[in-house]
Amino acid sequence: MSIHILFYALFLSQIILISYYYPTQIIKRIESVIKNFPPENYPKLYPESIEKVIAAKVRYQFLNQIIIVIGLILMGVYAFMSKDYDGDKKFAEGLPLMFGMVQFIPFMMIEISGFRQFKLMRKANKSTSRTAGLAPRKLFDYVSPISVITAIILLFGYVLFDLYIHDFIFTSDIIIKIITLCLVHALFIALAIGQLTGKRLDPHQAVKDRSQQTEFSLQSMVAVSMLVSLFFIANSAVDFFQLGYLEILINSIYFQVIAFFGIGGMLRNIRLDNTNFDVYKAEKVTV
Repeated sequence: MSIHILFYALFLSQIILISYYYPTQIIKRIESVIKNFPPENYPKLYPESIEKVIAAKVRYQFLNQIIIVIGLILMGVYAFMSKDYDGDKKFAEGLPLMFGMVQFIPFMMIEISGFRQFKLMRKANKSTSRTAGLAPRKLFDYVSPISVITAIILLFGYVLFDLYIHDFIFTSDIIIKIITLCLVHALFIALAIGQLTGKRLDPHQAVKDRSQQTEFSLQSMVAVSMLVSLFFIANSAVDFFQLGYLEILINSIYFQVIAFFGIGGMLRNIRLDNTNFDVYKAEKVTV
């Protein structure tokens, strides 16, 4: 099978998974929350009007539709240009990565919107009572030590592998990759510390729900750490063994796996039917 045909299948899968399937699941979740937990009965869940929530949902859906169209156009451009290139050579290998970053823009917008909502919730929170777990929150209460050790081994394994195939010479490419890994893991460490020691972003969130969210966040960061190391190893191996024509496939697979563990993991693990929405009800007023 031609490398180009394999790419069409993988890139189409990337478009459908990240810009159609997961956004559709998120929209269904938003609509389910609005239907089953309306602002009349759960006012603390809506620091802004329901109209703004619906408008944000429509924008999110429309943006993903535009990205789908862009992805299909890029497939057409690739098909037109690739006919003049040998299937055994590199061609447009960065396309899945650049498009993948565009695909993640709507999800980042949702995250930013979520932080804004939590800020408004804290501002509107008039309750003087606070609930918190008494037990200290430790990393290995949420993540297996084996997973963390594996992530560390893969991180150093990549560095050693890349240095080995380059005769332990620090090339500019290796230095850039190492700096990238350091920055990514510095961010993960900062986020992990925030998850374990920081205050709740959502002032109403139940302790159990926060614990579940912390577990998912920390496990996701460990999984992404492993994936990034494996991705760098695969790219270095492809260059070393002169299999550059496979790079475009690896790049598309990488983004889909990241989405599967990140967005997909959130949808699978943080379920509405397992979330305590009673904390968002109006407080009873005693006379």
